[in-house]
Amino acid sequence: MTQTLADTLTLAAVLALADEKTVARGLACFHDGAVSRLQVDGASLHATVRGGSLYSVQLGAGPGKRLTHACDCPVGARSQFCKHAVAVAFSWLENSGTEVFAPPDTPAKARTARKPRRTQADLIDDFLATLDLDALRGWLREAAQQDRGLRDKLLLAARASSGDKAGLKAAVRRIARASRHLDWREAGAYAAGLAALADSLRERLDGTLAGQVAELAELAIELAVESFERIDDSGGAVLPAVRELAAVHLDACMRTRPEPVALAQRLHRLQLIDDWRIFDDVLPNYAQALGVDGLSRYRELVDTAWDALPALGPGRRASYDGTRLRLEAAKLALARFDADVDALVAVLAKDLSSGYRFLLIAEACAQYGRDDEAIAWALRGMAEAGAHPDTRLHAFCIDAYLRRGDAANADAVAWRRFLSLPTGEAFEALMCVAAQTGSVDATRTRALAHLRDCLVRAASATGTAGQVQQQARRTELVKALLSAGDADAAWQVFNEGAVSAGIWAAVAAARARSHPHDAIALYHRLLPSAIERGTYGARYEHAFELVQAIAELRSRHDEQAEFAAELDAIRTTHRAKRNFIKLLDSLA
Repeated sequence: MTQTLADTLTLAAVLALADEKTVARGLACFHDGAVSRLQVDGASLHATVRGGSLYSVQLGAGPGKRLTHACDCPVGARSQFCKHAVAVAFSWLENSGTEVFAPPDTPAKARTARKPRRTQADLIDDFLATLDLDALRGWLREAAQQDRGLRDKLLLAARASSGDKAGLKAAVRRIARASRHLDWREAGAYAAGLAALADSLRERLDGTLAGQVAELAELAIELAVESFERIDDSGGAVLPAVRELAAVHLDACMRTRPEPVALAQRLHRLQLIDDWRIFDDVLPNYAQALGVDGLSRYRELVDTAWDALPALGPGRRASYDGTRLRLEAAKLALARFDADVDALVAVLAKDLSSGYRFLLIAEACAQYGRDDEAIAWALRGMAEAGAHPDTRLHAFCIDAYLRRGDAANADAVAWRRFLSLPTGEAFEALMCVAAQTGSVDATRTRALAHLRDCLVRAASATGTAGQVQQQARRTELVKALLSAGDADAAWQVFNEGAVSAGIWAAVAAARARSHPHDAIALYHRLLPSAIERGTYGARYEHAFELVQAIAELRSRHDEQAEFAAELDAIRTTHRAKRNFIKLLDSLA
């Protein structure tokens, strides 16, 4: 069942999402008349709030009667229910006739039934009904002067009504071109203009100007793509609007069937300027519109450009060239469209500049059931990488060998991976293979001995680089010992020198089974840094998990009094962290 704002946006919901100070500040914003442009669109509402800047607020009805909220202020950017969201909520509640000023604990008073309060939309509708045509035109002209989106929409409609093709193109350029830098606040309005343009062009598919829609959509997309570098689209609104224009373009081509060879040339040109992969789906999506002649011309253009590119061997970084990436995507789409696996592999194999490229080929071969070929490409990638192979190639080979029951080769590759990069993760992969070959004890002994030897060699290094290397080697040895289930040995190595804080919690959890007070002490050492990291986003879940772990250990050993004292000390030390204190309240 679809939720409505009336179901979701209630005073109780607002008070549950915001603390008292935020509610008070939001109420002050509401009283000051800071809320404007309140618009309801189905199960969501949008409004502008005047604060230190103009902020855009959106509230909506989410699943399970959950009130969704977004604001582009700094607090809202952290997904918190800010004072601007409170002010907008109060405005909507007041317009809908809800009493928003009484404290939540105030007993309800008996009162006589009253007529529902008229909303602002009702009042505006009543006023507009009293105006004649000339007055309405005046109001609309005045609104268009203040609202660029409305002005552009009216101008596009005016050009279309007169059949003025040059004028229509000028209107599209006005909407789609960003001639200066647009910050994240302005990007939303720009995206709204593109979305409105897409809607307007789609409407014209059923009219006399349907034949012009594809050309106008292409112009808009080209200008938008060219404008991306001047737009801060951190809100993520612009690209979906451009994709909507692309959807209109495809629909227009399918309906009106433009000249296929010319369409092929335009699609190829759009692909070459498209850093955002909007036209990656030329095939198969446009195959029907292109037809035999268009597809032949498109293939010719792509092949000619692709053949002009050099093959890349190990170490060549030209694979990051934008034009090359776009042409490769087009060639891969052609190969998939033709169901030609050999062509697909040949395209990928033109760039062997990194281990990852060999992995792509191996995965493609495996996808089409060419397992032997897949393993061969992965092994070749490992061999050509020298002393620093991409360990994802090892993982691919290990999985491929195990799937076919070849434990011996899986074990050999697992050892190659471990010896080239001796980490805790590589140790785990090695032990998984050993479990299938029946060599767990021997493998564990040999692998741990190698990790200890790596640590001994690192200990001879001096200076800052030596300290970093020693910490890294010790961390990997501790991770391997934990994976092997040897908590005592892990604890001993942990205390012999510096270890990455990222595994402290795992060490504490393992130590807690036999020495709970050691674990509690380690959790306390880790807590300050966890709280500090949480401060940046007011998200203290990890720090709270550490406190919960301490509480559980104290409770398990009937040390509730000790935990109560610890909890009071933590509260006192970090009393300024309100969100953290709220989490601690649940432990009281």
